[in-house]
Amino acid sequence: MRVYLDHAATTPVFEEVAQEVVKVLTENFGNASSLHSHGQQAKQIYEQARTTIANHINVSPEEIFFTSGGTESDNIAIMGFLRANFPNGGHIITTQIEHPAVLQVARELEKHGYRVTYLKPTFEGYITPDDFEKAIRKDTVLASIMWVNNETGVIQPIEEISKIARKYGIVLHSDAVQAIGKLKIDGSLVDMLSASGHKFYAPKGCGFLYVNRSVKLDPIIYGGGHEKGLRSGTENVPGAHGMAVALNVIEKNYSEWSKKIQSLKKKIIDAVSQLSDYHINGDRTIFSHINISFKGIHGETLATALDMRDISVSTASACSSHHKMVRSHVLESMDLDDWMIDGAIRITLGYDNTEDEIEYFIQVLCEEVKRLRRI
Repeated sequence: MRVYLDHAATTPVFEEVAQEVVKVLTENFGNASSLHSHGQQAKQIYEQARTTIANHINVSPEEIFFTSGGTESDNIAIMGFLRANFPNGGHIITTQIEHPAVLQVARELEKHGYRVTYLKPTFEGYITPDDFEKAIRKDTVLASIMWVNNETGVIQPIEEISKIARKYGIVLHSDAVQAIGKLKIDGSLVDMLSASGHKFYAPKGCGFLYVNRSVKLDPIIYGGGHEKGLRSGTENVPGAHGMAVALNVIEKNYSEWSKKIQSLKKKIIDAVSQLSDYHINGDRTIFSHINISFKGIHGETLATALDMRDISVSTASACSSHHKMVRSHVLESMDLDDWMIDGAIRITLGYDNTEDEIEYFIQVLCEEVKRLRRI
């Protein structure tokens, strides 16, 4: 039995999505910018996808812009907003626990005169609204706070932060890559929101950015003026359609599937509680994530041992692992003990996981933790 428990890195494409994407690729392949029938047929599918996605997050279709994924959406949101409104500098608030798609943009902006405050999370992994409000200055122009952390699964208090941002007239962007498809999101709480298709059972290479109609952005790449001039590049009709179909499938099954995942997560945590010296990193977490450390065992060692027994988990975000980062910047910022940081593995469940898979995982996890502690 091969068990996949790294859904925060990427998800399998739903069978329904794959079939629909192939259909578009082979039957509705026209360029959506072409004026002939093939093009207009593709355009109709593309715009229907925009409407479906907008409805899913409670915003208007004209506020959805298709991109290649979460990283591009984050870059367009932050850099496009500053370029259009504050090209000569300003103060930005973000957090120490953001994905590199936000953190690296913020660090680059610092080289060009912008000032950035990186909010520190609590020991439990979330940003407090009080800390957010205290960080606001007269020259604060933008805040970027993720909706759900990709490593710990901690849900950030976006609703409270949104109220504060609006009180001070600060534009709020949220990287919601780990939230879309798992939480019922009200996109109108923020001014800009980033999402990536392959995190919610759609293909890789597609994503979207929600931009409130009152927010002005300049493009950061140039070309044929697609997506109302914000994101040039031939429209990815199969990707957009795939995202819409995936969200429809999730909406239809959400009640049943979310309960199933919550139950599977509880089984894992109950089993782990029989082991000694462990720590679950993060509180107020989404139902799909468990970030856990076992004292005396390095996370990479345990993840490798599990992989050798056909179980896939990770130790950090997939986007960080190839940079050979020694430690998780997320767990370090939470001021966890050394053994918690070095011993962490990330278990992320998906709608496709079964009871049998989790039973096997629990059995192997307990065996490997005991075996590695004897070495």
